[in-house]
Amino acid sequence: MEFKQLEAFVAVVDYGSFSEAARKLYLTQPTISAHVRSLEEELHTKLIIRTTKKTTITTKGYQLYDSAARMLEIRNHLLENFTGVQKHMIDLAASTIPSSYLLPEILASYGKSHPDTYFHSLQADSAESINRVLDGTVDLALVGQNTRDESCVFLPFCQDEMVIATPVTRHYLELQQRESVTFEDFIKDPIIIREKGSGTKKEMDIFLEKIGITSSDLNVIARMNDLESIKKSIVNGLGISILSARSAIDLQKTKQILLFPLEESAHKRTFYIVYSKNRILKPHVRQFIHFVRDFYII
Repeated sequence: MEFKQLEAFVAVVDYGSFSEAARKLYLTQPTISAHVRSLEEELHTKLIIRTTKKTTITTKGYQLYDSAARMLEIRNHLLENFTGVQKHMIDLAASTIPSSYLLPEILASYGKSHPDTYFHSLQADSAESINRVLDGTVDLALVGQNTRDESCVFLPFCQDEMVIATPVTRHYLELQQRESVTFEDFIKDPIIIREKGSGTKKEMDIFLEKIGITSSDLNVIARMNDLESIKKSIVNGLGISILSARSAIDLQKTKQILLFPLEESAHKRTFYIVYSKNRILKPHVRQFIHFVRDFYII
């Protein structure tokens, strides 16, 4: 059960119609309907009966309304009590790299000039983050891939380079001294790759396709979903991997891994702000999107 589902339901009851609830919450009418429908499915009961002429709240609906309204009021009071001010809330999803390496500095900077904004952030892979935008769970997402979904807007806001990360061994230290290093120098090495759904995995696939290499040509030693596990595995000598430079620079600085740039045929990786075309964004959400879009120079 999500707060957004309860907000949609309470608004329909308060304003007497789905269209008016949508207008008050800056959402589209289909989004309000989807939130109420998913709430009904979760509770296995009909809450609102809608006909062409009127909207009727069921007995179970009125029972839920009292509890839902109190829950929303408690949430708002908690925010006010702990912050001392009325906060604007932004729900966002972020894939691994944006969540761990971009979002902390973005929110720190934004919070200095906008102390009235409260963020609820969840981390998922790029595919799941985009799904969260589509089902209305979050206002926006920061992800590492553009799926070309026509229901979404994808705004580029940051670029990063893809690199080969290796353990610190004599072999790789000697390789680092060469004037020219290509991916062919690593083709037989054990490699750790990300699972499907990851933006990093998608970028790796695009790179390999450009240089005419398939996954079957690689010596895949492990497939992992967790980036930190991959980095620790590299440090401990399990194998190499293709990573975003931003995610590995901390270990390079402490000399726990070595980084090799991919050859010029590899393009830079782009990160995107994603929001739904079918959603009317609240003013403070639009303001945050503009801030993020201009935060990095690309």
